[in-house]
Amino acid sequence: MKNYLQYFISFLFVLLIYGIHMLPVSDSMLNENNTELSHVFLASQIRYHQEFAPFARRPLTSLLIEGNSGIFGVTLGESFVIVNLILLFISGILIYAISLKLNASKGQAMFNQVAYFLTFSILFAFFPPVFSYDEPLQYCLIMLSILALMHEKWQYYVPLFLMATIARESTVFLWPGLVIIFSGLSLKSKNMWSPTVRRKLLLLFMPLPLYGIYLGVFLWITGIWKETSEIAANRLSCYFQNFGTYASSIETMVSFFIVLGPSLYLLYINLKPKVFTILEKKYVLAFLLAVVINTPIVMAATLARETRLFALPLFFIWPLAGQLFGKELTLLLRPGLYLDCFRNWRYSLFLLTLFLVSYSVAFKLYVPSFPAKDNFFNEYLLILLLMISLHFVLFTFKRKGGAL
Repeated sequence: MKNYLQYFISFLFVLLIYGIHMLPVSDSMLNENNTELSHVFLASQIRYHQEFAPFARRPLTSLLIEGNSGIFGVTLGESFVIVNLILLFISGILIYAISLKLNASKGQAMFNQVAYFLTFSILFAFFPPVFSYDEPLQYCLIMLSILALMHEKWQYYVPLFLMATIARESTVFLWPGLVIIFSGLSLKSKNMWSPTVRRKLLLLFMPLPLYGIYLGVFLWITGIWKETSEIAANRLSCYFQNFGTYASSIETMVSFFIVLGPSLYLLYINLKPKVFTILEKKYVLAFLLAVVINTPIVMAATLARETRLFALPLFFIWPLAGQLFGKELTLLLRPGLYLDCFRNWRYSLFLLTLFLVSYSVAFKLYVPSFPAKDNFFNEYLLILLLMISLHFVLFTFKRKGGAL
């Protein structure tokens, strides 16, 4: 059983995700009138992705869904669910495999799987306004690309990363991070531009011009160049939708925090006390670089309320979560530390204040674009804020030796 536990974890979480989306109280892409699978809506979404220019250039998921529907004789709605849930299942297994390759223990690798599935944009993947469509396929292809690089199988990396970019062009934002990790570049190395490094850089770069060729040919064949150009020119209007009102500004910032906040918080907490290995430093730097590249683009040129758009940098953190944060998170599992900490009334009052602030933020300040009664966004945010608050109080107590 131990050798198959990672498959069992992925299977259980996929069932959990499907169950959450199909609850009578849920209002998700998958759930029509809270009673049955939304066949009509999902079919319309597939057609929309085939006809609307920005989505039409990403045909891979639609082809998979239609192909599965034709081969097995299921409806497009059923095919959408089957394809995406299978891809989510596979992505969880790939997180486990990459974790082991990064020297994680089996326990840490399973922790990383759980952390991946509990990420907001994965757990609520098909709720509005998250609206995942191409992401499960993109995630699998990105992870397979990373595994290919780890095994130095460049002949697999190039087509896999190219397909990941075709699945969603935002994949290119990960490329600088891959250069940091896999190019062999080192500022301390005297042979910084050795033939080996130059060859790796060339191979790492190759999917980008190939995608440019694909895009040019696709737009020429389909004749949607003008429509694509017009939509691209209006992209910056999204900035005003993200920050045009007080409510939209709060939602934008919460969308960023609810996906990236836990990792950024734990990295900040670990900055001084933990000594990262060379490998961990590369992945952390790649993560931070991806955050710097991806975040401004999401906030200025897309609808930031679609929280999945912020998740891209986490590819460099998900397979290392247990290794980077495991020991730090054990603070939450030490009953003795709780007893020592909350004997001090100042810490008890500090925690109570943080809890009240967390509740106010989650249920008063944050108002999702879609009705809160039809999703669990506020509850998820509250739990996240409470856990961070509790950890921060325990961490502060431990660091200061009980003084406040």
